Amino acid sequence: MKSAGGGTRRETHRAERDAVPTELLAIIRRAYLGRRTRARLIVEHCLKRLPHYRRLPRVRLAQVRESVLHHVTLFYRVTLQAGRGLTAEDLEHSRRMARQRAAQGTPLGEYLTFFAAGLTLLWEHLMELVGEDPVLRAQLLERVALILSNQTRLMSALTESYVEERERLSRFREQDIDEFFQLLLSEDTADSLLEARARALGIPLDEPHAVAIFGPAASTATESAEVAPDDVQRLLASRMPDAATWVGHSREGFVALLPGEPDPGSLEAVAERLHGDERRVGLGGAARYLAGARRSAREALRALQIGTILRHHQRVHRYADLAVLDLVGIGSPEADAFVRRVLDPLTAGVHRTYLETLRHLSRSGYRVKLAAAALSVHPHTLTYRLKQLRARFGIDLADPDARLRVDLALLILDAQGRSPGEHGRRPPGSTALPS
Repeated sequence: MKSAGGGTRRETHRAERDAVPTELLAIIRRAYLGRRTRARLIVEHCLKRLPHYRRLPRVRLAQVRESVLHHVTLFYRVTLQAGRGLTAEDLEHSRRMARQRAAQGTPLGEYLTFFAAGLTLLWEHLMELVGEDPVLRAQLLERVALILSNQTRLMSALTESYVEERERLSRFREQDIDEFFQLLLSEDTADSLLEARARALGIPLDEPHAVAIFGPAASTATESAEVAPDDVQRLLASRMPDAATWVGHSREGFVALLPGEPDPGSLEAVAERLHGDERRVGLGGAARYLAGARRSAREALRALQIGTILRHHQRVHRYADLAVLDLVGIGSPEADAFVRRVLDPLTAGVHRTYLETLRHLSRSGYRVKLAAAALSVHPHTLTYRLKQLRARFGIDLADPDARLRVDLALLILDAQGRSPGEHGRRPPGSTALPS
């Protein structure tokens, strides 16, 4: 039959007689017989000090008690009775328990406190058992070096296994979050799959959330390997310390799920820290449940796409501010063709006066006096220009449909920030976008 430290009982007893004085061995065996009481006292002591463990359900607490009893047994049988260092085999159970605690989310500090406090209580009990006998005390103190050596090995094994497991789980979680956002941005993903992923990640979709997409810098078109979702998460936490956020990576850039209506100023500060003035952010509207999250993701993506072709200095593009531009399909070949049909040849430099006339008429609701004042011309001059627009260019502003076409064409032209004559050319780095 195997002992706690390996080998047969007969070999263990022989080693005990050779390594431990008879009187001290008797005390160690006496302490060993009361190991369950020691383990219970250690658990009670730590429960008073460690909040995480006080909240554990009964099943998990039972596992903790079993683990404590195992290590108390290891202390008496291996360190004190056998008088040898802990082997890899001795520590295998400890490593397995450390990995389990890491997976359960036990704080590492509280976990290690159990072992530090446990050793202190076990040592105090041993000192009580030897009493004032100077010989026994001296014999017990001779074991201190081995006790501390084994404690160091144990704590190192626990810490290494715990950290390795947390890193492994962190990598899996990062992959799961990335996949969740990739699925969220896909039109073909089944709702049931997304809901299952959200539950597994602990994302409360029943609360209002908004999606923000931090697009890659225009100069790189791809993310730098030096920037990771954790970096974005930390920056968001510094600007929104009380907000629970989720950040992942997709081909569109970094995707963040943010509670409520995020402050655009905070998102702009994060974007600036990530890549200076070049990075743009698309922000969808806040909504509840899976349907709302999917809509917000589509809005954020479309806002980012529109933002890449707008010659605006702002970095955060709210879909709510761009919905009309999305409606007219800004950035698409169809939108450019529409502008050409309505405004050619007014966009040529030689006819800039007529284009400006249309722009001010549109802004003033086609009220001649207001438009004339804005242009600093006499109303009669503006009336003459209206006749020229109808006669030379076929734009009859008395027709409500013609006015609507002019309004939409100017909206597209001005939103893209192009000068007259540029409506056929795109800003550098921009591409045609789906309408």
